[in-house]
Amino acid sequence: MVARRFWVSLQQVIRSILIILFPLAFITLFAWATAGSTYGTTSDPMRAAVWLWLGAHLTPFNITSNEITGYLSFLPLGAALLPLLTMRIGFRRVVLILENKKLSRAYFILAYLFCYSILGLTASNSQVSVDWFRGLLILMILLLIATTTFRFEPLVKLPYQMFLIMLGVAGLVFTFSLLVNFSIAKNLTIVIHPGILGGVLLFLLQILYLPNLYIATLSYVVGSGFSLGSATDLNPFVFDLREIPAIPVLAALPAGKYPWIIILTFMVLAYAVINLGRINKLEIDDKSKQQLILRFVVISVFGSGVIAFLSSGSLISANMNPVGVNPLLISAVVLSHLVIAFLIIQFAPKIFNKKDKQSRLDS
Repeated sequence: MVARRFWVSLQQVIRSILIILFPLAFITLFAWATAGSTYGTTSDPMRAAVWLWLGAHLTPFNITSNEITGYLSFLPLGAALLPLLTMRIGFRRVVLILENKKLSRAYFILAYLFCYSILGLTASNSQVSVDWFRGLLILMILLLIATTTFRFEPLVKLPYQMFLIMLGVAGLVFTFSLLVNFSIAKNLTIVIHPGILGGVLLFLLQILYLPNLYIATLSYVVGSGFSLGSATDLNPFVFDLREIPAIPVLAALPAGKYPWIIILTFMVLAYAVINLGRINKLEIDDKSKQQLILRFVVISVFGSGVIAFLSSGSLISANMNPVGVNPLLISAVVLSHLVIAFLIIQFAPKIFNKKDKQSRLDS
């Protein structure tokens, strides 16, 4: 019985993996063939396909070679959508066969971890190896997301929707900045001169990195900012930037200090006031209300830190570490807004009531 359940799960896991791995293998083999390499074997592009598959799972790599030694963990969040989709489809098939959701989840996760470990060990060599601790941690997060059916309560649904609105506003700010500096992006593309295939792949890579860039933009407009390498800091009040990679989409980077844009930080304050106010209006006992407030605060602060952690990292060289949002800084910004919102909700009504009473006595 155990062997059958594992075999059924393993079949669906392999199917989920091959849906992504086969197209990646075709792309890497085609790129390797058209590059006109005079050395290497066909195992090189196949190993590269596995690296891309692992990268789509946000797996960090330790890279050691004669030319460069570093750590790659700044990976595109957009690429994780494909594994999440295939995981969910494979998991649903396992549930249909085994007819037990809890057992299906356990066996599916176990089978996926097994295949992931085999592919990670197979693709690793003396030059590139997987960071197993962070890689398995992120994989478990992806698997739990893919195998869980989320039924948002009204008190959880609203914060989630408001976060998406804030991220959308950050996306508009980023898009506007890119349009204003479109000539710079065009010049960078000309300098790179990637060719037809390289241009298509570069375009797709930039699309996959858009969630990372939107999160960095959101962090920028709310005041916590982001980094683009060692000893760099970009926020509305500080502009400390060194060299940047020749990537066209980075033309949207700010060219200086923009203190006025900090006004958008009121989005976080509105998020806090609306949600805390909604909890405060519930007709429940004080203990339950405090528990809901605490849960909201923990989810908001911890969630912002996790999102920042997943969207940031290192770009191989020491000069490009760290890249992205600092999880501690953005968590501190969110927490400070929540505290301000809590104080407003608790003391503002008392102040206004006191003024009303005073005005009535005077009259």
